[in-house]
Amino acid sequence: MASQTDTTTTTDEELHYCTVHPDREATLRCNRCGRYMCVQCAVQTPVGYRCRQCVRSQEDKYFNASDRDLILVGIICLVLGGIAGWIVGQTGLWLLLILILGAPIGGAIAEIALRVVQRRRGRYMAQVAAGATAVGALFPLLWILLQAGVFVPRLDVLLFAGIAAVAVYGRMAMRG
Repeated sequence: MASQTDTTTTTDEELHYCTVHPDREATLRCNRCGRYMCVQCAVQTPVGYRCRQCVRSQEDKYFNASDRDLILVGIICLVLGGIAGWIVGQTGLWLLLILILGAPIGGAIAEIALRVVQRRRGRYMAQVAAGATAVGALFPLLWILLQAGVFVPRLDVLLFAGIAAVAVYGRMAMRG
């Protein structure tokens, strides 16, 4: 028998390009949808590499809050942060007491907001809650300074706003 040479090429030798970045060579495939992706587009998951679109669609199932919930959390954190900031500004609590009470007060603000929205999750809910808490806690400081007519930085209120906002962010991100 005459030897026959194989003239077909295998698919492994073909070049593939990223679906998102067509100018980049793709060395990976999404293990869910099969899209080719470059290293920058690949997201490592416990079950292998996936494209950002598949990861995002999976996250969308996890985040179930509406825009109304996001606005509601922002308003609640703004108001409660404002009340707490006003109390700190009016009482002039000692710095040590603020360091001790800032985190639990922030945690309580986040817990109240979570209960109001029935623990629904939003993609940016923790950021909105922390920002609203900080702005709310700083608003009374601005009001006090406007009444006094002098800009005197109040370290106690600034420190409280920062600690409470970090505590709110941590609690909202944890969502326990």
